[in-house]
Amino acid sequence: MTSQSAVQITELTTKHVDMSETESVRQLISPDSSSWSVFQPDIIISASEGYLWYLQVKLPPTVNLLQDKGKLMDFLLRRRDCKMVILSVCSQILEGGEKGSLPVVATVFDKLNQVYKEYLEAEQTYTVAMESGPSRGSAAQKRPVRTQAVIDQSDMYTHVLSSFTESKHYLYELVIKTLVQHNLFYMLHQFLQYHVLSDSKPLACLLLSLESTYPPAHQLSLDMLKRLSTANDEIVEVLLSKQQVLGALRFIRSVGGHDNVSARKFLDAAQQTGDQMLFYTVFRSFQQRNQRLRGSPSFNPGEHCEEHVVHFKQLFGDQALMKPSTV
Repeated sequence: MTSQSAVQITELTTKHVDMSETESVRQLISPDSSSWSVFQPDIIISASEGYLWYLQVKLPPTVNLLQDKGKLMDFLLRRRDCKMVILSVCSQILEGGEKGSLPVVATVFDKLNQVYKEYLEAEQTYTVAMESGPSRGSAAQKRPVRTQAVIDQSDMYTHVLSSFTESKHYLYELVIKTLVQHNLFYMLHQFLQYHVLSDSKPLACLLLSLESTYPPAHQLSLDMLKRLSTANDEIVEVLLSKQQVLGALRFIRSVGGHDNVSARKFLDAAQQTGDQMLFYTVFRSFQQRNQRLRGSPSFNPGEHCEEHVVHFKQLFGDQALMKPSTV
């Protein structure tokens, strides 16, 4: 047998993966193929020409030949040396030029998970049998063989998912929106509680945007921002946007930022609520801060609080303004 003949058979076979390998060769290689003898799974003998071929399928070209990814996965899972080709298919449907829809991705991963599950169950059965010892009259238990069709978490992360590290936020966004869409709020709580979804400012903002659909998302967002410990400004903005002015004031005091925070921001928020006593409390709080820091309750011109001073006088009179303390 010449090496050239073997190569030709291999190439033709891979171009017709929807047919059995031997039938592809029988129909396409030679007009004298009726005289061939075929021995499953991969041997062809031509007695008239004195050739014997071993049939070998090249797997990579099949990725583009079979458009149905479910059938493609069924084909690959029955082949040796299939692991890297399977992982390339997973990469293709997740981030390649031919991204698959969620149902397609689910189908592919379901097939991989089923093979992995069957292997784990066989391994567990073998382990239990070995621990209990051989029973009388039973055949010796054989350890299950881990073929290349068994794709575990390590394989998937190393060759497929690790490339998504920089775009992790978008994966988290997909997970959260999917859970909310299917009303799986308990699962969302679990994912956040056990840090399946890592804390980040973009993720906290996403949770905040879901408040109209799922009101507890507001508190989940605040909790995440607090855990970050680098998002104090964002927490204040969130609280003020919800007109929780005193809550924002208490928070900024708890983190030691009260001396540097903008008084105008808090006074604006308090005035917009229309709650006169709330405005009085916030105004007096900043007067006390001014007295402690500068020895005078008055606001500096650079703080731009003149309109709030006027508003305070209109509500409570000049006599309600805090007077400078004398030593």
